Amino acid sequence: MEKIREIYRETDWEKIGVASYYGFFAINILMKAFAYDHGDNIYRYFFVFGMFFLAVKLVTTRYTLREIIWAGILIGVAVPLSVITKSNTWLLLFLTIVGMKNCSYQNLIRIAVYIRVLCICVLVLGSTFGVYDIGYKTTPDTHYVEIPVYSFALGEPNYAFLTVFLTLMLLLYYNYERLNRWWFLGTTAVVFVFYELTFCRTGIAVFFFCWSLIIFDKIVKNKKIKAVLAMSIPVGALFSFATMVVYNGGNPLMKRLNHYVSGRIYIMSSYYNDQGLALYPRTQESFYASYYGLIDNSYMFVLLYCGWIVALFFFALLCLLLYKLYRMERYKDLVMLATLALYGVLEQFVMNGFMNPFILLGAALLYPGILAEHPAAKEEESRCRALKA
Repeated sequence: MEKIREIYRETDWEKIGVASYYGFFAINILMKAFAYDHGDNIYRYFFVFGMFFLAVKLVTTRYTLREIIWAGILIGVAVPLSVITKSNTWLLLFLTIVGMKNCSYQNLIRIAVYIRVLCICVLVLGSTFGVYDIGYKTTPDTHYVEIPVYSFALGEPNYAFLTVFLTLMLLLYYNYERLNRWWFLGTTAVVFVFYELTFCRTGIAVFFFCWSLIIFDKIVKNKKIKAVLAMSIPVGALFSFATMVVYNGGNPLMKRLNHYVSGRIYIMSSYYNDQGLALYPRTQESFYASYYGLIDNSYMFVLLYCGWIVALFFFALLCLLLYKLYRMERYKDLVMLATLALYGVLEQFVMNGFMNPFILLGAALLYPGILAEHPAAKEEESRCRALKA
C-alpha cells in the first residue's frame, strides 16, 4: 500500500492529463475527418473513449478560482442549451475549451494537420482504387448542364471539398511563416482539381478570400490598418442580421444576393418573419411548424435558436478574443478566424471545434499560455525574419 502511495505522489498527473487531452482531441478530429457523426455506431464507440480521456484531463488539472468560475459559467450556459435545442455542439465546444489548460494550441494544430492529411489521402486513394465508394453522381453547372461530381466516400461532394478545404487551412496556418508563391500555386492547384471533381463554388471562393487575407497580412506592416482583420465576426454577424431583417424577394438586388447564396437569406428571413426573435433558447420543434429549410448561417442559427441573451454573450466573447489576438499581434490567427467568419455566413459547421479548430482559440481568454509557440516554430520564424532582413 505504501508503494502505491509513493507511485501516486511521484506521478506527474498533469502531464498524464495533457496527454489524455491530446488523445481526446485526436479521436474527435479523426471522426470528423472520416465524416462520422452521432448517428454512426463507430462514432459512438470512439466518442466514449474520447470523453474518458477528457474526464481524465479535467480531474488531473489544477484550476484557479477564476478558471473554475468561468468554467462554471460556460457549462451552465451549455447544459441548458444542449437540453433545449437537443444538440451537443455547445456542450462539447465549451467542455473542449475548459479542458485546454496546460495544452499547446500549436500541438493541437499539429495533431489536426497530420490526421486530416492522412485521412484525405486514404479517402481519395481508397475511392480511386475501389476500396471505398467514390460517390459518383451528376449535378447541374452554371449553364444547367449535368456534370459528374464525386464525394470520395464522404456522403456529399460539397462535404468532400470542405474536408479538403479544412485540411488546406490547417496546413496554411501550421506553415504560415513559410508561405510564399509556391505554397499559393500548390494549394491553388489542389483546390482547382477538387473543384472540378466536386463543383463546390462556395469553398473555392472562401479559399481565395483566405489567400487575399494572407497576402494582405504579409504586405501591410501598419498595425492600425491590420485592425480590419479583427472586425470579421462583427461584420459577418451584422451583415447576416441585416439581410435577414430587410430581405424582400421583390427587390432585384436582394433577389440576386439570395440567389448567390443558394436561397439562404430567404430561409432565414422566413423563419424571422414567422417566429420572430426570442430572449431565451427555443426547441427545434418550435421551428418545425413552418419548416423552410436548414439555417445555413452560423450567426443567425445561434440568434434564432439560442435567443438574444446567449447570442450576445457568445458574440461578445468572440469579439473579446479578436481584440486580444489583435493586441498580441497574432495576425495569422485573425486571418484564419476571418476566413471561417466568411464561411459562417454560409454554413453551420464553424461552431464545431473539431471541424473548425480555430474557434478553440477562444480558450486563450481563459488560458493565455496555450498560445505559446513550439520552440521549433519560433526558431523557424526567427530564421525567416532574419532572411527578410
